[in-house]
Amino acid sequence: MSTNTDRHPVIIDTDADIDDLWAIQYLINVPTVDIIAITTAGSGFSTPIYSTSNILSFLGLLNCTDRIPVASGESLSSLSSGYQVASTILTGIDTYLTSPNCLNQSVDIFLQPSPFEAVELIIFILKYSQKPVDILALGPLTNIAAAIIRDRSIVPKIGTLYLSGGQFKSLSTYSSLTPNPSLGVYPYMSKTTGSSENIFLDVLAAQRVDDSGIKNLIAMPSDVQNQLPTNLTQIDVMLKKLNITLTPFVYELITSLAKCGNQSESDIFWWDNSAAQLMVQIQNNVSNGFCTQMEQVRSLYILSADADQLFGQGINDSGQNGAHIKGLSNYKICTETNSDVFLSEFLSKIHSNQLYSCKKSYGNRFDIKLQHCLRNHGLG
Repeated sequence: MSTNTDRHPVIIDTDADIDDLWAIQYLINVPTVDIIAITTAGSGFSTPIYSTSNILSFLGLLNCTDRIPVASGESLSSLSSGYQVASTILTGIDTYLTSPNCLNQSVDIFLQPSPFEAVELIIFILKYSQKPVDILALGPLTNIAAAIIRDRSIVPKIGTLYLSGGQFKSLSTYSSLTPNPSLGVYPYMSKTTGSSENIFLDVLAAQRVDDSGIKNLIAMPSDVQNQLPTNLTQIDVMLKKLNITLTPFVYELITSLAKCGNQSESDIFWWDNSAAQLMVQIQNNVSNGFCTQMEQVRSLYILSADADQLFGQGINDSGQNGAHIKGLSNYKICTETNSDVFLSEFLSKIHSNQLYSCKKSYGNRFDIKLQHCLRNHGLG
């Protein structure tokens, strides 16, 4: 698979939550990023039937129809903790684009997903790429773990895995590391306090990816994402400062999550699009980006069935406190941010509408060319 040498090839793996859409729109308009494929998982913040459909519809609304492969993937986690996203939240996410009570958009019902399943497409892209491909994980790591298990030869072809979320809490900051069943026990009706949604929804997949041997693991941790609230007043002030006006659709897209999800504005943060922006900052060695401080850590997630309230918790410690713990993985994480720098970059890019990753024709997509090749060899 040939790629533009001036751009960074990226696979976006997503559970199609609304902040994932923000991230996708941002990255489509970044000139240094080449989105090779978007793979979806129905094991997170969207139901399986909507996860792929909503990404296809969203690309259509952005005038990017049929230009980026969208492959449907796993709908069940590798190991269920019993926790499921509340149906009231899922309904708001699943119908965000089309509900008369939300964005009320008409979408093209004839859009088709890739002829390849997500896990197989990840494998094919990595095997045939002429250079390393970065992966941006915006949801549970179910698809990525499955791809690695199916073909471990792809691991050296992963340039950097960028994770949205994750918890990297020092052992010394836990009030207690003694399991307490009164604070949580399997099956979990809610995630354990402080744990990361994207990890807790499939902790085993996270462990498999972390331990797979991927050379570079970088995360935008959940608690650091909480430094970036989606403050509507700040958005309007920044738009005025930048002297730009977003289209009504784009403005509603980034400002309606609280309303459509029956949540408070204070509950909404720039989650996945901050991970996308961190990826761009690191790929391009930007010295004045929104992430102002990075830290190297060694971490793991607690998987024991007897962990009670500690199940799915992410710990890190490179000092004496963690000396007896084996299986720690090396991560580089963002620890401090500048919200004004972040918002200026985000709004500028989504306003530009350059659609750099939408330039390929349908016939020149990697998955369609691969399909034709397989058919020519009697395999399709």
